[in-house]
Amino acid sequence: MSGLRILVVDDSDMARLHAERMVSQLGHQPVSVASGEEALAVLERETFDLVLCDLVMPGMDGLELLQLVRSRGWEVPFILMTAHATVESAVEALRAGADDYLPRPLDVQLLAHRLESVIQRRQLQESREQQKQLEAVLATAGAAAHEMNQPLTTLLASAEFIARVEEPARIKALAATIAEQARRLGQVTRQLAQVVRYQTKPYLDGREILDLEASSRKEDKSSPE
Repeated sequence: MSGLRILVVDDSDMARLHAERMVSQLGHQPVSVASGEEALAVLERETFDLVLCDLVMPGMDGLELLQLVRSRGWEVPFILMTAHATVESAVEALRAGADDYLPRPLDVQLLAHRLESVIQRRQLQESREQQKQLEAVLATAGAAAHEMNQPLTTLLASAEFIARVEEPARIKALAATIAEQARRLGQVTRQLAQVVRYQTKPYLDGREILDLEASSRKEDKSSPE
């Protein structure tokens, strides 16, 4: 957990400097601002590993900043600090989307522990998201293999048979089969390119694969060719 980039938000110059020093002491990089408005502006243009924010500030307070951050879909870990810690304020902060809550004055060991806990939880969440993405990729690959296997087998068999026959009528029928299966492969390719949602269907051995028909955007049949 080395080298985190942490945004410190506090309207008190002395408290902000104290928090900066602690963050630096723990081996991280602090960037500090004096208001919620400034913090929001910085978060719009820069990326941080964590926000360490005072709860009580003039103008936009810590809870308001937290709510705006979450409403914009920013998942940056957020820890609120206050000198007036109560069970009620802690519950309110967590309900608003805070990852943790710290009493003031800050204790360096407690800060280190909370930072580590927050980052570990985030890493676990990211690991789960990556697992979900991997499962989606595997399901998509399984669907593509399933949908393409039959036409490819038919194409190969038809091509091999053409090489052995001399009857024009039979060759014509095999050519029609090849064209039909090629169109089927083209349809599968278009569906893969138009996947807009993740919906699965049962497959072999209890596995799930992507349901191409249900997951792809429907083509507009009324549009001109």
